[in-house]
Amino acid sequence: MKNPLADALTGLFLVLPNIRFPVPLDGAEALATRARAVNRQVEDYLLPRARRLDAPLLAVVGGSTGAGKSTIVNSLMGEVVTRTGVRRPTTTAPTLICNREDRDWFRSGAVLPELVRTDHETEGSRALRIVTTESLHAGMALLDAPDIDSIDDDNRLLSRQLLAAADLWLFVTTATRYADAVAWELLGAAAARDAVVALVLNRCPQVSVPDLRSHLGQLLAARGIRIQGLFSVPEQEGKDEGILPPELVSELNQWLDRIAKNRKERHAVAVQTLAGTVRGLDAELRYLADGSRSQLAAVVQLRDSAEVEFRLAMEEISRATADGSMLRGEVLSRWQDMVGTGDLMRGIEERIAAARDRLTEWFTGRKRVEPVEAAISEGLVALIVEHGTAACQRAASHWSLTPWGQALVTGDRDPLSRPDPSFTAEAERLVKAWQGDILAILEQEGRSRRRTARFLALGTNAIGVSLVITVFAATGGLTTAEMGIAGGSSVLAQRFLEGIFGDDAVRRLAARARAELDKRISALLGSQFARFDARLDQLGVEASLPDRLVRAADELKLASAEAFEALTRPEGY
Repeated sequence: MKNPLADALTGLFLVLPNIRFPVPLDGAEALATRARAVNRQVEDYLLPRARRLDAPLLAVVGGSTGAGKSTIVNSLMGEVVTRTGVRRPTTTAPTLICNREDRDWFRSGAVLPELVRTDHETEGSRALRIVTTESLHAGMALLDAPDIDSIDDDNRLLSRQLLAAADLWLFVTTATRYADAVAWELLGAAAARDAVVALVLNRCPQVSVPDLRSHLGQLLAARGIRIQGLFSVPEQEGKDEGILPPELVSELNQWLDRIAKNRKERHAVAVQTLAGTVRGLDAELRYLADGSRSQLAAVVQLRDSAEVEFRLAMEEISRATADGSMLRGEVLSRWQDMVGTGDLMRGIEERIAAARDRLTEWFTGRKRVEPVEAAISEGLVALIVEHGTAACQRAASHWSLTPWGQALVTGDRDPLSRPDPSFTAEAERLVKAWQGDILAILEQEGRSRRRTARFLALGTNAIGVSLVITVFAATGGLTTAEMGIAGGSSVLAQRFLEGIFGDDAVRRLAARARAELDKRISALLGSQFARFDARLDQLGVEASLPDRLVRAADELKLASAEAFEALTRPEGY
């Protein structure tokens, strides 16, 4: 049988565990707490109730410290089933009392699945002790919950979890505690989800019962809280044995017994609380989605700021390898040593003719190319390391401007403000690999141009150096003197390459060499940006989650509207 409501809740349950708020924005901790509470309520209560609307009701007995919850439970059962006393907290592990017919349902873990089932009293708050009795009619269980204001944090949180899983609240307070803020906070939450609530005013002086009931009713009305029952239990003189005379709780007992025995009343209670809880969940889910978007925006802002710095580093390196800057200093000096520098300012055609024999000697191996290759390698590695390091420093600095970014930059982990220790070695391998790319490009072009003999005679290494000089040929960024020398030298290299491959081929070769260099440098810088990206990924903020949560909320809203219209329709319609 189809169950759209249960299906929608299942879809929501698949999304909720992934909602996280790790970025320490304002309100993030509160959002995380609310997300956990919603997730637990879906698992503990909404899913099992939507799947089995006819399952036994769970009535949770809650209240403040010393309100006498356990005594009320024992008195309703007519026997001591849960511990009472002056020790606080009295209730550490919650106790669930049910009829033997309902035992399998509550032991199955369908409801409150995180709690370990046990038949014995235990000190562990994450255990659920189950007691069976014939004093309680099948169809409803009572659960004695820890104090809502317990001194124990775990107990206090568990009390709220149990109340959130209740079909019916049995809220116990006293003549001296009924105005406590914590109690009204939880009653307000019950009203917001339209839960079925009964109030038990315990230990009331007999003469004060009318006044207390009247005042309590006024407080409820002022807060817009609607309850299904208000029961008063007179104060007892003498020693408390953990159980009251049956006549003192008879009115409450009859009310509970009537609901448990009547299928229609059980159905009405289950539908009212389920419908109200689902309706109240819609605003909560959209609030969580907004908070998740804020988390995502903070992560995106950090990622974008780091990406900008590494993109800038790439642009600066590309500019430096294209504007002639690489032909200054050591590279230019070693190149001049090879091709000669005599009267370099003469016309290029005259200079080529005069230098032909010297260059041929160099190309054919009588002049070594290693010094210029080494100078190019050292200069290019230094350039990459300089700008890669600067990008790390700038990106880390930007992150440190926010508390959440600062937390990611600092700590015992790999410091993001500098490249990883292997960065320089990686840059050296990059340059070597690029030089290999150039040789492969030249060898391929030499074969395709059928100039193999001349190509082999000149040597790929020497031709490769000429191509590198051509790639670095532009003259922006150089002094006037350097421009003349570098420009003339690079044109000289280009003309010799043109003599081997032709004009168009040289331009194409230079473009390919440039593209290979940019691709390799971009990948290396990307590996450093990836360290920043990985730090963000560790937060677990998924980009799709806000929209997924909203879609799940929309589907639940639609499914619940259809389901509750059918459930509340009078018979025969």
